[in-house]
Amino acid sequence: MKKSYESTFILDLQGKEDGVDQAIADIKSAVEQLGGKLEGTQRMDRRKFERQAGKLDGGYYLGVTFELEPLKLNELRTKFQFDDRVYRQHFLVKTRKETTSA
Repeated sequence: MKKSYESTFILDLQGKEDGVDQAIADIKSAVEQLGGKLEGTQRMDRRKFERQAGKLDGGYYLGVTFELEPLKLNELRTKFQFDDRVYRQHFLVKTRKETTSA
């Protein structure tokens, strides 16, 4: 059974702001190749880091929600672990709010 995930990608796109569209397309393609479905994206623009990480002083934040089989999440994580554009990636399982009637 597929689960819904909320993820945050921090992209290293210094000097390549048009690279965001390509990164979104690549993430969508990777999710779909693993049998998942992209639900939405949220561009959060470039932000400076509190502490400088090596030569990188900030990154472009991108929120992505998608559905995917839990066993396929590690494959997705590994794919972007070796992508030079992805500085950090973080995944959370979305929980559904249950409604109660009184």
